[in-house]
Amino acid sequence: MATPVELVVFAVVGLFGTNAVPHFVKGITGERHMTPLGPESSAVANAVWGSINVLVAGSLAWVYRDAVEPATLAVAFVTGTAMAVGLASYWGE
Repeated sequence: MATPVELVVFAVVGLFGTNAVPHFVKGITGERHMTPLGPESSAVANAVWGSINVLVAGSLAWVYRDAVEPATLAVAFVTGTAMAVGLASYWGE
């Protein structure tokens, strides 16, 4: 059974994994998009920021790989989906 810490870690995995996608896509398509570096960050900055997000999500998942079970995967999925819906709502307006 997953501990509360493992559930929180996989929530973070879901958030970082989901956040990686738009930044990486904007970066590899040559578009500007906001990052922590600024509201109009370059495509290169977005590609790097997206890659850093993947690195964080992947590293946490690797460190906590023994905790991979249906509950932790569900938390990662639900958290990631909630973030995706929130981002779609925010950027869609």
